[in-house]
Amino acid sequence: MTATAVEGAVEGVAEDAAVGPVRFGTGLLRTTVHGGLWIREPGPLAPAGFHPLPAALPETPRIPGVRLVYGEELPGGARAYRGLSGDESVAGHLLRHGPHSGLRPALHALGRALAALHTAPVPAPAPAGPPAPPTASRGWDRLDAWLAGRAPEVWAAQAASVLRERLGAERWHRLRDWTAELAADQALVVSHGAPGLGSLVANPVSGPAEGPVELLAGEDLCLAPWYSDVGWAVGELTELAWQLGGDGAAWQRLVDAVEEGYGRPLGPLRPRLAALRIALHLHDYTAYVGWQPETVERFAGFLGYLTGFGGPTAPGDH
Repeated sequence: MTATAVEGAVEGVAEDAAVGPVRFGTGLLRTTVHGGLWIREPGPLAPAGFHPLPAALPETPRIPGVRLVYGEELPGGARAYRGLSGDESVAGHLLRHGPHSGLRPALHALGRALAALHTAPVPAPAPAGPPAPPTASRGWDRLDAWLAGRAPEVWAAQAASVLRERLGAERWHRLRDWTAELAADQALVVSHGAPGLGSLVANPVSGPAEGPVELLAGEDLCLAPWYSDVGWAVGELTELAWQLGGDGAAWQRLVDAVEEGYGRPLGPLRPRLAALRIALHLHDYTAYVGWQPETVERFAGFLGYLTGFGGPTAPGDH
């Protein structure tokens, strides 16, 4: 996306915005926040652009206290999300303040939003109609390519080599098998594709968030098994708990809030989906941020722990 397009979108924001535009990001994703406007665009190293929005957005029931916000497509492949009630994501809040009870309603709302989205009718393919949504998020595609040795970035390929050596053959193949099983599951629902905490906007100061919780959606809209979305969010919380430390019980309450909001637990899938999400983050960090051998070693140790868990491919029926 060009600087002109960014500035053009920002110009539409009210002049009384408290602060000027805030920009941050990596080679994969860049974000501009200005008042109630969020602009997200693929970074210069992103291997693929956002998934195109369907002609008709998924039909979902109204969810009290939370809303799915689909971005407006801008020139150059970016998305503009207008009229948001907050200027900080839950991920940013967690990094600054750690886990606390005021975040639980926002995580519960995330689970409810995903549950509602998953009830949307799966579009039937039609020769003359719009194409059906992809059957994988861009993130899981990156992970599959990386584990299969197809990563184009030199440092990401090096990280895979180190990870494979540290995990050993059994755990490495277990990680690859879990990725393949996720891709092969044909019990598909309309899915967010990447419901990360950086896409969840709320204003929890010391108590529950003031105003609605908003989930930015559409960039990875796809068809996937239900647990793909829930596991993505839980995996991010698992990684933050590991990285930031602090009150383990408080972190667990946030994980539980996502599953309770969704209305279905991950069960034995929890550690394996956390492993997949954390492995993807290791790839993205080394590919789009930078090479740090000590970071790869730390991730390898934690992934070794997570890949030590077994359990069925999916809990009960899908």
